[in-house]
Amino acid sequence: MRSDQLVAGMLFQKISKDAKPSAADLQAYYNEHKADYDTVTARHILIRMTGSAVPLKEGEKDLSDDEALAKAKDIRAKLVAGGDFAELAKTESDDAGSGANGGVLGDFTRGRMVPQFEEAAFALKVNEISEPVKTQFGYHIIQVTKHESKSLDDAKAEITEKIGPEMAQKGVDAIKSKTTITFDQAYFGK
Repeated sequence: MRSDQLVAGMLFQKISKDAKPSAADLQAYYNEHKADYDTVTARHILIRMTGSAVPLKEGEKDLSDDEALAKAKDIRAKLVAGGDFAELAKTESDDAGSGANGGVLGDFTRGRMVPQFEEAAFALKVNEISEPVKTQFGYHIIQVTKHESKSLDDAKAEITEKIGPEMAQKGVDAIKSKTTITFDQAYFGK
């Protein structure tokens, strides 16, 4: 019985090792998941409103939704007119962490930010300044400073790692479908 398990284990290892995705498999996976290989670098200015999870700065007035939107629109107008994004982020952003750093959020891929923010950031052209984007934190003014997509060549190793086990399982399933399985009742006890 143990020898059967040993043989089965060795067979699975052999199938796993040989289950190399073809160029067509890699291309198909990449095409279906191309958005997963996008990265943006962005910065933002956040204006919080009543009910936001972001703490109110000391000495600052809690803004209603309408007041926060009006303030965000005013800041956006200053930016569009040539205002310094980093300086406005330092003085106006309610996101203390990124605000102190000029609004810089760094690089991120899909699935890392709240949906409304992510959707807006990935839709922006490089250096474009968004309209205010509302999330549960407040109103964000977003600027994407870089947008990159990994090429298929750069993503090959990652894709192979993801789909290799799936291909190995398909190999095992193919063997199972062609093989008659008989159970040794002694294996299950009497």
